[in-house]
Amino acid sequence: MRLHWFWSTNPQKIRWALEELGLAYELNFIDLGDGAHKTEEYQAIHPRGKVPALEVDGGVLWESNAALVYLARREERLWPGDAAGDAEALSLLFLEAAAFQDLAGVYFWNRVVRPRYGADVDESKVAATTPKMNRLLDVLASRLGEKEYLLGDFTLVDCAFGPWLPVLDLEEHPSLLAWRSRLVSRPAWTACEFSY
Repeated sequence: MRLHWFWSTNPQKIRWALEELGLAYELNFIDLGDGAHKTEEYQAIHPRGKVPALEVDGGVLWESNAALVYLARREERLWPGDAAGDAEALSLLFLEAAAFQDLAGVYFWNRVVRPRYGADVDESKVAATTPKMNRLLDVLASRLGEKEYLLGDFTLVDCAFGPWLPVLDLEEHPSLLAWRSRLVSRPAWTACEFSY
């Protein structure tokens, strides 16, 4: 198993999932700053020239949430065991990919990426995004309810959202703050060496 990786959120989802599952994998750093993702060799692996890409079982998964589902089903672990849970898991993953990621990306870009490269944070863009993000955080808080993790027990669905949480303002959502604390205290999170 080989993970083509960068320190940004989507690759971290897969690295974290691999650690949670205790799977052996090779980590191949793709330096986006140096254009490693634009090479012909890498684009033969990932047709969009993005990260992550997970080579596994003779195939390549080049969408992060697809890789999470594949790994959960392959290993038959860290995924709901019933139809209702499966439906909820898939709905949450599609929510993350279709809506949450775009908004959370504004926070990540301004609070992690720009400072890393010596640029100022554009808090006006963060402020403009906040009302929409708060509506999605309300949805997550309602799905979480009193549970420790989104689906009760920890699943790879938590891996889809977790890497975004350190850059978000969760003070108005105490249950999500507590969820974030539980996620970042997991040994597999620590093993991933999140650097933001």
